[in-house]
Parts: sequence; C-alpha cells; structure tokens
Amino acid sequence: MMEKLRTYTDYANKTALTLPDHFIDVKTGNSIKVSQKIQEQVDYHSNNNTLIHLVLSALNSYLHPKNTNSDIILAEINEIKKMMQSGYVPVQKLAVKEKILHASIPDEVDLKEVEDVLEAFGG
Repeated sequence: MMEKLRTYTDYANKTALTLPDHFIDVKTGNSIKVSQKIQEQVDYHSNNNTLIHLVLSALNSYLHPKNTNSDIILAEINEIKKMMQSGYVPVQKLAVKEKILHASIPDEVDLKEVEDVLEAFGG
C-alpha cells in the first residue's frame, strides 16, 4: 500500500514539513499513525506562519517533559513515608484495614475503597 505524504510549508519562516501516514516513535521504536489532530495542528500552524514554533514547542516538550502528575504522586508518597517513619497511626486506619480483610477481591477497583485508603494515610 502506497503511503500518502503531505507537505506543509511555512514560506515566511522557510519551514517545510512532510507528514507520512505513520511515524516511528524515537523513544519506543513503535510505528504510530499520524492522528487527525496532529494533521490539523500542522495545517493550522503552516497557514499561520508558525510551523517552526510548533515543531520547536513539540521538541521542547519532548526533551524537557513536565510531568505534574508524577510530582503530585511522589509528594503524596513522600508524605505517607514521613507519617510512617514518625509512627503516626491514622484513626481510620483500623477501620479500613478491617474492611479490606473482610472484603472479597473484586474484579474492578472500588474507587470508594481507594479513597478510604488514601484518606487513612493522610488524604
């Protein structure tokens, strides 16, 4: 099957970008289909003479990722670690522990139980 290539050009900034149907993720080596959203963004920025800024923004995000979710999770884990090291025993801990021991193992995660566990460890 012949791959369809599309070339987008930002003449003002002398930037041209040719999009294949698929690209190789340089971190994983996986072949990934170029999504409609990517095509729309490339088309939008090539029409607004900002294609180079889109490319450099993508490279900046790739090379300097900001993962706020993992920062929040690490902060929560650090807080739990501090509480455990200081010997703090939350009031709800026994109730949650008892609830977990007597509960059967569900097929799906019960979000209420997850909230209870997180609440017991400093929520």
